[in-house]
Amino acid sequence: MPIVLGIALMTIGVFAFLSIERFERQLQEKEKALSTALAQVLGEPLWNYQYETLVQLVDAAMIDPDIVQVRILDEGGNEVLVKGKISDNESIDQRSQGIFYHNAHIQQNAGMLQISFGRQRLRDELWGRVLQELILVVLMSGGFLACVLVISRYVIHKPLSELLQAMNQSQVKGVLQPVQWHSDDEIGYIIHQYNLMQESLSAKDLQLELSRSRYRTLYHSTPALMLSVDAKGRVQEVSDYFCKELGFTPEQVVGTLLWRYLGGDSSAQLNTTQVHLTQVYVTIEQALAKEEVVRELKTCFHLPRGSIDVLITAVPQYGEHHEYQSHLLVLSDITQLNQAYQLIERQANVDHLTGLANRNRFQRDIDRYFVEQRQPKLSLLFIDLDGFKQVNDTRGHLVGDQLLIVVAKRMLNVVPPDFLVARLGGDEFAILIDDSKQDLDLTALSLNLEQLGESILQQVAMPFKIAGHELCISASIGIACAPMHATDSVELLQYADIAMYQAKRRGKNAFAFYHDSHGSQPSSEQG
Repeated sequence: MPIVLGIALMTIGVFAFLSIERFERQLQEKEKALSTALAQVLGEPLWNYQYETLVQLVDAAMIDPDIVQVRILDEGGNEVLVKGKISDNESIDQRSQGIFYHNAHIQQNAGMLQISFGRQRLRDELWGRVLQELILVVLMSGGFLACVLVISRYVIHKPLSELLQAMNQSQVKGVLQPVQWHSDDEIGYIIHQYNLMQESLSAKDLQLELSRSRYRTLYHSTPALMLSVDAKGRVQEVSDYFCKELGFTPEQVVGTLLWRYLGGDSSAQLNTTQVHLTQVYVTIEQALAKEEVVRELKTCFHLPRGSIDVLITAVPQYGEHHEYQSHLLVLSDITQLNQAYQLIERQANVDHLTGLANRNRFQRDIDRYFVEQRQPKLSLLFIDLDGFKQVNDTRGHLVGDQLLIVVAKRMLNVVPPDFLVARLGGDEFAILIDDSKQDLDLTALSLNLEQLGESILQQVAMPFKIAGHELCISASIGIACAPMHATDSVELLQYADIAMYQAKRRGKNAFAFYHDSHGSQPSSEQG
């Protein structure tokens, strides 16, 4: 009997020890699971500072009678929320759990969770339950143990296990996994909140993926030349349209420096100097370094088949968390536009027959001198051909046109390149000279003008061989100067015209200076 009693007592003692150990372990697992689960669901509201949601989640957790206090700290260690109070004489078990914000791509430290579990009630409950179990084990040990195991498994262990498994799969596979568990207790509420969080994250990920898909479609399908470069000017990406239109492959462009494609301008309208290139490089480099926008920057883009004129717009691009990633460059091909502009400019300013400046260009330039300068120093030679009308009447306009072309060429042979030579219309020509470029006194200036007039007369007087005909004509030249004779463009042209008729009256094939009634300019003529 004593032996049997001893064995019985030993059995009871072992059972009691195992019961205590098991209960303690379950408590530890429960505390860990609750801490982990609560930290998981607190990540998003703490990261986004959703205070009301934090309060709701903490209140739900504190329904558990074992939880005495819950403290939430931000990533800087500052206290965000405290629920509950710890007595001085109360035995507690405190757990700390890092709170992290998760999405499909990153994990950010959001703060710290501290949960204090009361131990005194647990100890009292522990010894009470042990005593009950000892009594019941004698009577109904088998049934009681079965009930305890079933409750432990299906009420606490199973839902927490599934929750932890879903968390691990979400972290490892990168795919959000909901927990298929429904109950009306605290753990059921936590799982419900976890599933809601997963649904919210899934919706955000889907929206983000749709946005990315739309961006990719627009980037590659939009009929515009687009490429992305980093802060150092290295190409990160090019659009499909860019490659198709310009004859590149993505492999040929990605990884290269933007500067190898930029150069001077292929058109005469754009600046082709090294100064322009330097300005282009500096403008783009500063924009890349400072994350600024570049608007309508004109330059030339080099291609395998040649070069095109482009208008560059550069816009900085940012990631999901507003970090700078690259600059999106949109290149507009303006080559044809420049060519059209040049054609219009030429038609507006160039005589279509002789290639000289036309009357519009001449008038614009002479007006500009008087607008920009108070007293511009100018000389004007007004030239009218003698005998041209007879050539037109006897030989026809085609021969007359050819004659005008040759006359223009002969003038250009003797006129310095910085003088403006224009055809005003019919057989009238004009030469505009900026005397401010020449530091000459009146005598030297008159001498130069006489020499130029003489050279033009000699060129025009030489016989012309056109369409099998030998033609002879001459010219009459009138010369006026500003500010000596005229104070505006109208007077200068008028006085040169008057001087030209003075030359015609003196027998043609001559030049004459304008001479007013006050004798401001001595008359000089050549016949």
